[in-house]
Amino acid sequence: MIIESIENIKKNFFKDGFVKVKKVFTKKDIKKIFNQIEKIKKSSIEIKNPNMHFTKDNRLNTIHDINKYIKKGPMINVSKDKRILKIVEGILGEKTKVRNIEFFLKPKKTGMRSPFHQDNFYWNISNKKALNVWIACSKANQKNGGMCYFKKSHKKGLVKHILSKEPGSSQKIPETYFKKLKNKKYYPELNAGDCIFHHCEVIHGSKKNISNLDRIGLVISYKGLSAKINKKKLLNYRSLVKKNLLSLKRK
Repeated sequence: MIIESIENIKKNFFKDGFVKVKKVFTKKDIKKIFNQIEKIKKSSIEIKNPNMHFTKDNRLNTIHDINKYIKKGPMINVSKDKRILKIVEGILGEKTKVRNIEFFLKPKKTGMRSPFHQDNFYWNISNKKALNVWIACSKANQKNGGMCYFKKSHKKGLVKHILSKEPGSSQKIPETYFKKLKNKKYYPELNAGDCIFHHCEVIHGSKKNISNLDRIGLVISYKGLSAKINKKKLLNYRSLVKKNLLSLKRK
């Protein structure tokens, strides 16, 4: 049950670049999603999605663009759920559509890190009418590789990114940038069913999961119907993705 008003959620979203909303989904909802994740993990080889990434001990860590391969089930139902759409459309101020669905499974002990980045460096939406929804399917915190945000960093606009040379994340913000960044870090504590709604240009990332607890999340990105994509920048980004893949093959 969502207790906060949409107006307050929107206010905090634009103030900090993200907002945490508790208990958006019930334990029953999350169990359905979790069960679908387990089925997908077992059939991952059959799906043949090139955007799957595995840990060093061959456990599934991330799946991108999964909505291109899976067309029905709990995760698709969640992306259309009125509870989540009410918040998303309340924040963006217009009707929206799903642009992508991803799983970030980050298994215990070997879950991979996600270098600090801004989503809109990947998306290239010029009017910024887009956001990500991070739905916790397990407990998530600093100890098990939970998300870290730099508060108010979305107000700085897009910053320079470089090749990450890591699987699952093609670009990252250079370490040198953070020496001058004074924005405070925030590590949200999430329980299953809680959500984080974050701005497409807030700086965020996560560390490796070396804990004894899996960190499982379903991530849905939405864009407003008025979203304007800079096609030139998008083509340039896609060429950078290819360069990053080549760098991984050389390792």
